[in-house]
Amino acid sequence: MSDYWQGKAAVVTGAARGQGASIARMLLQQGAHVYAMDWLGAADPAWAALRAAAGEHAAKLSCLELDVSAPESWDTLAQQITAAAEPLLGLVNNAGITGPRNTVTKASLQEWERVLRVNLTGAFLGINRLAPLMPKGASIVNISSTVGMTGYYSAAYSTSKWALRGLSKSASIELAAAGIRVNCVCPGVVDTEMIRSNAALYQALQSIIPMQQMASADQIAEVLLFLLGPTSSYVTGADIAVDGGVTSGGTYWPIGRSLGVV
Repeated sequence: MSDYWQGKAAVVTGAARGQGASIARMLLQQGAHVYAMDWLGAADPAWAALRAAAGEHAAKLSCLELDVSAPESWDTLAQQITAAAEPLLGLVNNAGITGPRNTVTKASLQEWERVLRVNLTGAFLGINRLAPLMPKGASIVNISSTVGMTGYYSAAYSTSKWALRGLSKSASIELAAAGIRVNCVCPGVVDTEMIRSNAALYQALQSIIPMQQMASADQIAEVLLFLLGPTSSYVTGADIAVDGGVTSGGTYWPIGRSLGVV
């Protein structure tokens, strides 16, 4: 796959930092032209860090301050991609927010709608606007979560991540005949700013991972790179947990650990 991405383009949302920045950097290193979308302001230091990480490949990095929940953002991007005349081989719908993590009865309608607009509608718009531009062999990866595979108290966030799996299934069925694959990656606990911003949550999560360590952003990005490339050419409609054993361990792994049997 050393020259697969040469002369080709990919879009990564939520790309200014965290796992989005990691996959953007890896694609750049493979030779792709990367359209990095994020709603962070142009002066945010995360953009400078992304450009620095791109190094000698920075000329192939397009940093776009765009809101994924706004249809006009995707229309603007589609126009740029069409004008560049490079085949769009990859789309990573990574952008997401947690919101206040309130339960169903405590969440406000405003909070609910905001989380779903970014986490779910943003991915829908990305596929809706960009899939028609993608040739046979292209790949779309939506970023759900292990939260989207099990119960979780945060109503809006949980719903958005479950729904992303449904969106991925629907899109994979529709686009299969066109040779475009759609898969869903469900990261577990990733050591990013989003997790570290909540100290109590960060501490509580330490005890639920069978591999006993959080994932790095690069560990998630490596799976994304596989799904975006030709070595996963027969994989579509899949939900892939990248979680250090959290979902397979379920409720009983922490119990076994507390009893000293695992």
